[in-house]
Amino acid sequence: MSILSKNKRLLMMVGWLIVALLCAGCLAGSSTSAPDTAGQAYLTVKDSTGRTVTLPKKPERLVVLSPSFLDLLYAVGGQAVGRPNTKTEAIPEAATQLPEVGFVYNINLEKVVSLQPDLVIAVQGMHDSLVPALESNHIPVLVLKYKTLDDTIETIRLLGNIAGTQAKAENIITDMQQKIRAITDKIPTDKQRKVAILFATSKSVTVQLDRTIAGSIAQKLGLTNIASGTAPLNEDSDNVPYSLEKLVESDPDDVFVVTMGSAAEIEKRMKADVESNPAWASLRAVKNGKVSFLPSQLFLLNPGLKMPDAVEYMAKISYPEVYGSVK
Repeated sequence: MSILSKNKRLLMMVGWLIVALLCAGCLAGSSTSAPDTAGQAYLTVKDSTGRTVTLPKKPERLVVLSPSFLDLLYAVGGQAVGRPNTKTEAIPEAATQLPEVGFVYNINLEKVVSLQPDLVIAVQGMHDSLVPALESNHIPVLVLKYKTLDDTIETIRLLGNIAGTQAKAENIITDMQQKIRAITDKIPTDKQRKVAILFATSKSVTVQLDRTIAGSIAQKLGLTNIASGTAPLNEDSDNVPYSLEKLVESDPDDVFVVTMGSAAEIEKRMKADVESNPAWASLRAVKNGKVSFLPSQLFLLNPGLKMPDAVEYMAKISYPEVYGSVK
Protein backbone atom coordinates (compact mmCIF):
# COMPACT_ATOMS: atom_id res chain seq x y z
CA MET A 1 0.00 0.00 0.00
CA SER A 2 1.41 3.46 -0.90
CA ILE A 3 2.10 6.18 1.62
CA LEU A 4 -0.58 8.29 -0.09
CA SER A 5 -3.17 5.56 0.38
CA LYS A 6 -2.20 5.17 4.00
CA ASN A 7 -2.53 8.91 4.62
CA LYS A 8 -5.89 8.99 2.85
CA ARG A 9 -7.15 6.12 4.99
CA LEU A 10 -5.89 7.86 8.13
CA LEU A 11 -7.62 11.11 7.17
CA MET A 12 -10.89 9.24 6.61
CA MET A 13 -10.65 7.60 10.03
CA VAL A 14 -9.98 10.93 11.71
CA GLY A 15 -12.92 12.42 9.84
CA TRP A 16 -15.29 9.69 10.98
CA LEU A 17 -14.04 10.13 14.56
CA ILE A 18 -14.74 13.86 14.45
CA VAL A 19 -18.24 13.24 13.11
CA ALA A 20 -18.89 10.67 15.82
CA LEU A 21 -17.73 13.08 18.54
CA LEU A 22 -19.86 15.87 17.12
CA CYS A 23 -22.93 13.59 17.07
CA ALA A 24 -22.29 12.50 20.62
CA GLY A 25 -22.07 16.15 21.59
CA CYS A 26 -25.37 16.81 19.87
CA LEU A 27 -27.10 13.95 21.72
CA ALA A 28 -25.68 15.04 25.03
CA GLY A 29 -26.87 18.60 24.44
CA SER A 30 -30.45 17.50 23.64
CA SER A 31 -30.60 15.46 26.85
CA THR A 32 -29.50 18.26 29.16
CA SER A 33 -31.44 20.99 27.40
CA ALA A 34 -34.79 19.18 27.22
CA PRO A 35 -37.85 21.43 27.14
CA ASP A 36 -38.52 22.94 30.56
CA THR A 37 -41.67 21.23 31.87
CA ALA A 38 -41.68 23.03 35.21
CA GLY A 39 -44.54 25.22 34.06
CA GLN A 40 -46.72 22.29 33.03
CA ALA A 41 -49.13 21.07 35.74
CA TYR A 42 -49.37 17.39 36.60
CA LEU A 43 -53.16 17.63 36.83
CA THR A 44 -55.84 20.30 36.77
CA VAL A 45 -59.19 19.36 38.29
CA LYS A 46 -62.51 21.12 38.81
CA ASP A 47 -63.94 19.80 42.07
CA SER A 48 -67.58 19.40 43.09
CA THR A 49 -67.78 22.99 44.39
CA GLY A 50 -66.68 24.40 41.04
CA ARG A 51 -63.17 25.29 42.24
CA THR A 52 -60.30 24.68 39.81
CA VAL A 53 -57.40 22.99 41.57
CA THR A 54 -54.01 22.68 39.87
CA LEU A 55 -51.48 20.12 41.08
CA PRO A 56 -48.02 21.18 39.86
CA LYS A 57 -46.58 17.70 40.47
CA LYS A 58 -47.80 14.24 41.36
CA PRO A 59 -48.99 14.38 45.00
CA GLU A 60 -46.86 12.26 47.34
CA ARG A 61 -48.36 13.27 50.70
CA LEU A 62 -52.15 12.82 50.57
CA VAL A 63 -54.40 13.29 53.57
CA VAL A 64 -57.85 11.75 53.08
CA LEU A 65 -60.76 12.95 55.25
CA SER A 66 -63.22 10.11 54.54
CA PRO A 67 -62.74 6.36 55.07
CA SER A 68 -64.61 5.74 51.81
CA PHE A 69 -62.12 7.85 49.83
CA LEU A 70 -59.25 6.06 51.58
CA ASP A 71 -60.59 2.68 50.48
CA LEU A 72 -60.84 3.83 46.86
CA LEU A 73 -57.40 5.48 46.90
CA TYR A 74 -55.66 2.29 48.01
CA ALA A 75 -57.75 0.22 45.62
CA VAL A 76 -56.32 2.14 42.65
CA GLY A 77 -52.79 1.81 44.02
CA GLY A 78 -52.41 5.16 45.75
CA GLN A 79 -51.22 5.89 49.29
CA ALA A 80 -51.87 8.44 52.01
CA VAL A 81 -49.95 9.95 54.94
CA GLY A 82 -53.02 10.69 57.07
CA ARG A 83 -56.53 9.31 57.49
CA PRO A 84 -59.72 9.88 59.50
CA ASN A 85 -60.61 8.01 62.68
CA THR A 86 -63.36 5.45 62.30
CA LYS A 87 -65.21 3.00 64.53
CA THR A 88 -67.40 1.33 61.93
CA GLU A 89 -65.74 1.43 58.51
CA ALA A 90 -62.96 -0.91 57.45
CA ILE A 91 -59.57 0.65 56.77
CA PRO A 92 -57.20 -0.78 54.13
CA GLU A 93 -54.56 -2.89 55.88
CA ALA A 94 -51.75 -0.73 54.51
CA ALA A 95 -53.35 2.38 56.04
CA THR A 96 -54.15 1.14 59.56
CA GLN A 97 -51.02 2.65 61.11
CA LEU A 98 -51.33 6.07 59.47
CA PRO A 99 -51.69 9.15 61.70
CA GLU A 100 -55.36 9.94 62.40
CA VAL A 101 -56.84 13.41 61.86
CA GLY A 102 -60.22 13.08 63.61
CA PHE A 103 -63.57 11.58 62.70
CA VAL A 104 -65.07 12.48 59.35
CA TYR A 105 -67.61 14.82 61.01
CA ASN A 106 -65.00 16.40 63.30
CA ILE A 107 -61.67 16.81 61.50
CA ASN A 108 -58.73 18.23 63.50
CA LEU A 109 -57.33 20.89 61.19
CA GLU A 110 -54.07 21.28 63.14
CA LYS A 111 -53.31 17.57 62.73
CA VAL A 112 -53.99 17.79 59.00
CA VAL A 113 -51.64 20.76 58.57
CA SER A 114 -48.93 19.14 60.73
CA LEU A 115 -48.67 16.26 58.23
CA GLN A 116 -47.58 18.75 55.54
CA PRO A 117 -49.80 17.29 52.81
CA ASP A 118 -49.46 18.25 49.18
CA LEU A 119 -53.13 17.34 48.66
CA VAL A 120 -56.17 16.96 50.93
CA ILE A 121 -59.23 15.08 49.67
CA ALA A 122 -62.40 16.27 51.44
CA VAL A 123 -66.14 15.60 51.29
CA GLN A 124 -68.58 18.22 50.04
CA GLY A 125 -71.12 19.17 52.67
CA MET A 126 -68.82 18.13 55.52
CA HIS A 127 -65.47 19.80 55.00
CA ASP A 128 -66.21 22.92 52.90
CA SER A 129 -65.44 25.18 55.88
CA LEU A 130 -61.87 23.80 56.07
CA VAL A 131 -60.94 25.03 52.60
CA PRO A 132 -59.93 28.64 53.47
CA ALA A 133 -57.61 27.52 56.29
CA LEU A 134 -56.00 24.81 54.15
CA GLU A 135 -55.49 27.19 51.26
CA SER A 136 -53.97 29.80 53.58
CA ASN A 137 -51.40 27.14 54.47
CA HIS A 138 -50.76 26.60 50.73
CA ILE A 139 -52.29 23.13 50.85
CA PRO A 140 -54.31 22.12 47.76
CA VAL A 141 -57.69 20.61 48.63
CA LEU A 142 -60.25 18.81 46.47
CA VAL A 143 -63.82 18.90 47.82
CA LEU A 144 -65.73 16.04 46.24
CA LYS A 145 -69.41 15.12 46.13
CA TYR A 146 -69.71 11.49 47.15
CA LYS A 147 -73.22 10.11 47.44
CA THR A 148 -74.45 8.26 44.39
CA LEU A 149 -73.16 5.46 42.18
CA ASP A 150 -72.13 8.01 39.55
CA ASP A 151 -70.16 9.92 42.20
CA THR A 152 -68.34 6.71 43.10
CA ILE A 153 -67.31 6.06 39.51
CA GLU A 154 -66.13 9.65 39.00
CA THR A 155 -64.13 9.51 42.24
CA ILE A 156 -62.40 6.23 41.31
CA ARG A 157 -61.44 7.73 37.94
CA LEU A 158 -60.14 10.92 39.56
CA LEU A 159 -58.08 9.03 42.16
CA GLY A 160 -56.60 6.95 39.35
CA ASN A 161 -55.54 10.20 37.63
CA ILE A 162 -54.01 11.50 40.85
CA ALA A 163 -52.13 8.26 41.54
CA GLY A 164 -51.12 7.82 37.90
CA THR A 165 -52.91 4.46 37.73
CA GLN A 166 -55.63 5.20 35.21
CA ALA A 167 -55.77 1.69 33.76
CA LYS A 168 -56.23 0.12 37.18
CA ALA A 169 -59.00 2.59 38.02
CA GLU A 170 -60.84 1.80 34.78
CA ASN A 171 -60.64 -1.93 35.52
CA ILE A 172 -62.24 -1.36 38.92
CA ILE A 173 -65.00 0.74 37.36
CA THR A 174 -65.72 -1.90 34.72
CA ASP A 175 -65.88 -4.66 37.33
CA MET A 176 -68.27 -2.64 39.50
CA GLN A 177 -70.55 -1.79 36.58
CA GLN A 178 -70.68 -5.43 35.47
CA LYS A 179 -71.65 -6.61 38.97
CA ILE A 180 -74.42 -4.02 39.21
CA ARG A 181 -75.67 -4.81 35.70
CA ALA A 182 -75.92 -8.48 36.64
CA ILE A 183 -78.33 -7.41 39.41
CA THR A 184 -80.38 -4.85 37.49
CA ASP A 185 -80.82 -7.15 34.49
CA LYS A 186 -83.06 -9.34 36.68
CA ILE A 187 -85.45 -6.55 37.71
CA PRO A 188 -89.07 -7.59 36.98
CA THR A 189 -90.47 -5.38 34.26
CA ASP A 190 -94.08 -6.15 35.07
CA LYS A 191 -94.01 -4.61 38.55
CA GLN A 192 -93.85 -0.98 39.62
CA ARG A 193 -92.95 -0.49 43.28
CA LYS A 194 -93.09 2.75 45.26
CA VAL A 195 -90.71 3.36 48.14
CA ALA A 196 -90.27 5.88 50.92
CA ILE A 197 -86.78 6.44 52.31
CA LEU A 198 -86.79 7.84 55.85
CA PHE A 199 -83.65 9.31 57.38
CA ALA A 200 -83.80 8.95 61.16
CA THR A 201 -81.52 10.43 63.81
CA SER A 202 -82.06 10.82 67.53
CA LYS A 203 -83.36 14.34 66.86
CA SER A 204 -85.44 14.16 63.71
CA VAL A 205 -87.00 12.14 60.91
CA THR A 206 -86.84 13.38 57.32
CA VAL A 207 -87.36 11.83 53.86
CA GLN A 208 -84.49 11.31 51.42
CA LEU A 209 -84.50 12.40 47.79
CA ASP A 210 -82.88 10.68 44.80
CA ARG A 211 -79.48 12.33 45.29
CA THR A 212 -78.72 10.16 48.30
CA ILE A 213 -77.12 6.73 48.46
CA ALA A 214 -80.41 4.93 49.07
CA GLY A 215 -82.26 7.20 46.64
CA SER A 216 -79.82 6.63 43.79
CA ILE A 217 -79.83 2.86 44.36
CA ALA A 218 -83.64 2.84 44.36
CA GLN A 219 -83.51 4.64 41.00
CA LYS A 220 -81.05 2.09 39.67
CA LEU A 221 -83.47 -0.68 40.64
CA GLY A 222 -86.41 1.01 38.93
CA LEU A 223 -88.13 1.85 42.22
CA THR A 224 -90.20 5.04 42.45
CA ASN A 225 -89.21 7.31 45.31
CA ILE A 226 -92.38 9.03 46.57
CA ALA A 227 -90.31 12.13 47.43
CA SER A 228 -88.95 12.62 43.90
CA GLY A 229 -89.51 16.14 42.64
CA THR A 230 -90.17 17.57 46.11
CA ALA A 231 -88.28 20.72 47.11
CA PRO A 232 -85.47 19.93 49.59
CA LEU A 233 -85.18 21.42 53.06
CA ASN A 234 -82.57 23.86 51.70
CA GLU A 235 -80.26 24.17 48.71
CA ASP A 236 -77.56 22.06 50.39
CA SER A 237 -79.92 19.32 51.54
CA ASP A 238 -80.91 16.03 49.95
CA ASN A 239 -83.86 15.54 52.31
CA VAL A 240 -87.41 16.86 52.56
CA PRO A 241 -89.61 17.29 55.66
CA TYR A 242 -91.30 14.15 56.92
CA SER A 243 -95.08 14.10 56.53
CA LEU A 244 -97.15 11.10 57.62
CA GLU A 245 -100.04 12.55 55.66
CA LYS A 246 -97.95 12.47 52.47
CA LEU A 247 -96.76 8.97 53.34
CA VAL A 248 -100.33 7.71 53.74
CA GLU A 249 -101.40 9.42 50.53
CA SER A 250 -98.56 7.79 48.56
CA ASP A 251 -98.90 4.43 50.38
CA PRO A 252 -95.48 2.99 49.36
CA ASP A 253 -94.80 -0.71 48.91
CA ASP A 254 -91.58 -0.41 50.92
CA VAL A 255 -90.39 1.91 53.65
CA PHE A 256 -86.61 2.05 53.97
CA VAL A 257 -85.07 3.64 57.07
CA VAL A 258 -81.51 4.99 56.99
CA THR A 259 -80.22 5.69 60.50
CA MET A 260 -77.44 7.81 61.97
CA GLY A 261 -76.59 7.60 65.65
CA SER A 262 -77.63 5.50 68.62
CA ALA A 263 -80.07 2.74 67.66
CA ALA A 264 -81.92 3.03 70.99
CA GLU A 265 -82.38 6.79 70.65
CA ILE A 266 -83.47 6.48 67.02
CA GLU A 267 -86.02 3.79 67.91
CA LYS A 268 -87.37 6.09 70.61
CA ARG A 269 -87.64 8.95 68.11
CA MET A 270 -89.33 6.72 65.53
CA LYS A 271 -91.94 5.57 68.04
CA ALA A 272 -92.61 9.15 69.15
CA ASP A 273 -92.75 10.78 65.71
CA VAL A 274 -93.93 8.00 63.44
CA GLU A 275 -95.25 4.77 64.88
CA SER A 276 -97.37 6.41 67.59
CA ASN A 277 -99.73 7.83 64.94
CA PRO A 278 -102.59 5.39 64.14
CA ALA A 279 -102.27 6.28 60.47
CA TRP A 280 -98.88 4.55 60.41
CA ALA A 281 -100.54 1.16 60.85
CA SER A 282 -102.69 1.79 57.77
CA LEU A 283 -99.69 1.85 55.44
CA ARG A 284 -99.40 -1.05 53.01
CA ALA A 285 -95.68 -1.42 53.85
CA VAL A 286 -96.45 -1.71 57.57
CA LYS A 287 -99.23 -4.25 57.01
CA ASN A 288 -96.98 -6.37 54.80
CA GLY A 289 -93.94 -6.18 57.06
CA LYS A 290 -91.99 -4.17 54.48
CA VAL A 291 -90.45 -1.56 56.80
CA SER A 292 -86.69 -2.18 56.62
CA PHE A 293 -83.82 -0.58 58.52
CA LEU A 294 -80.92 -0.35 56.08
CA PRO A 295 -77.38 -1.11 57.34
CA SER A 296 -75.43 2.10 57.96
CA GLN A 297 -72.21 0.69 56.51
CA LEU A 298 -73.92 0.49 53.13
CA PHE A 299 -76.40 3.37 53.15
CA LEU A 300 -75.31 6.10 55.58
CA LEU A 301 -71.98 6.93 53.97
CA ASN A 302 -71.11 5.98 50.42
CA PRO A 303 -70.15 2.26 50.42
CA GLY A 304 -67.52 2.81 47.74
CA LEU A 305 -66.27 -0.52 46.39
CA LYS A 306 -69.19 -2.22 48.17
CA MET A 307 -71.75 -0.34 46.07
CA PRO A 308 -72.80 -3.60 44.31
CA ASP A 309 -73.50 -5.08 47.77
CA ALA A 310 -75.77 -2.14 48.58
CA VAL A 311 -77.63 -2.52 45.28
CA GLU A 312 -78.11 -6.23 45.92
CA TYR A 313 -79.28 -5.62 49.51
CA MET A 314 -82.05 -3.27 48.43
CA ALA A 315 -82.98 -5.57 45.53
CA LYS A 316 -83.46 -8.48 47.96
CA ILE A 317 -85.79 -6.38 50.13
CA SER A 318 -87.93 -5.24 47.21
CA TYR A 319 -87.86 -8.44 45.13
CA PRO A 320 -87.10 -11.39 47.42
CA GLU A 321 -88.82 -13.72 44.95
CA VAL A 322 -86.10 -12.83 42.41
CA TYR A 323 -82.99 -12.17 44.47
CA GLY A 324 -83.63 -14.15 47.65
CA SER A 325 -84.13 -12.77 51.14
CA VAL A 326 -81.72 -10.65 53.14
CA LYS A 327 -79.80 -12.80 55.61
